[in-house]
Amino acid sequence: MESGNLINVAMGFDANYAPHAASTIASIVRWTQSEGLRFVILHPGIDKHIQRQVERVAPGARFDWVTVDDGMIPEMDDRGHISRATLYRLGLETLAPVDCQRLLYLDSDLTVLDDIRKLWTQDLGGLPLGAVSDPGMDNGAFAAKLNLSQQGSYFNAGVLLIDLEQVRARHLLAQALAIQIKHGADLPYSDQDALNWVFWTEWRHLDESWNVQRNMLIPETEIERRHPIRARDSAARIVHFTTHQKPWIKSGWHPWAWIYWDNLARTPFLPEVAQKQGVSVWNRLRMRVRWMRRKPHASATSA
Repeated sequence: MESGNLINVAMGFDANYAPHAASTIASIVRWTQSEGLRFVILHPGIDKHIQRQVERVAPGARFDWVTVDDGMIPEMDDRGHISRATLYRLGLETLAPVDCQRLLYLDSDLTVLDDIRKLWTQDLGGLPLGAVSDPGMDNGAFAAKLNLSQQGSYFNAGVLLIDLEQVRARHLLAQALAIQIKHGADLPYSDQDALNWVFWTEWRHLDESWNVQRNMLIPETEIERRHPIRARDSAARIVHFTTHQKPWIKSGWHPWAWIYWDNLARTPFLPEVAQKQGVSVWNRLRMRVRWMRRKPHASATSA
């Protein structure tokens, strides 16, 4: 397939996260033909064996493995569940193939439940970025802290539809990278804060079903409880396993955890992750039973 007709999906991860990224890729190709996909993988030097294992998940797709030099991305202090590889998206202006004019960036801790072509073709209305709001953030407090307009709002950076042609022309990701280098230690959510700083009033709101975050399903703060979107009552197209409660961690809990394991079983990494995390077949069966009882609503046929 000609490169201009491909859906360009960018991800950034290291070897530790490769199995989880493979689960994400497996979920994508369940709904979207792999022959129409190009995966742009930003990584710190993942060995060829692991690369081939990931590629086996999407036969027919194109994979561009782009090594990120240490000097390009700043160091990051320990943020628990936030990996330094998340900063790689700030380098997409220069790291993505030159023929990429539009790019869909996805975090490696999410599961896709619908054809991403529906997301890929969303109209951005002339804006450089499409994203889903983050209900856990106080927009007014963020704006006041950084002296931004009170008219803006905060998005979650795990799913980004990027007009890369416009972003490159205006050097918007380069600006976010510069902010991360200068102010990263003072940004609680690292490059997500830097991205919101740059794109504050210049992003298109996508339907919340394209990035269903944990705090939409299980609100824990007053801000989250006041959020008008209750994703439990609507269809989910992408479920994002935000916070430290990852579905592969035995002690964690998420109503969609079974879907992660179901997709991981379509990769070569299931035995490795199950052994490392101490998650037995019995544990996974219990997850499936709990999921079947609750039956969170997916959207495989939504427009």
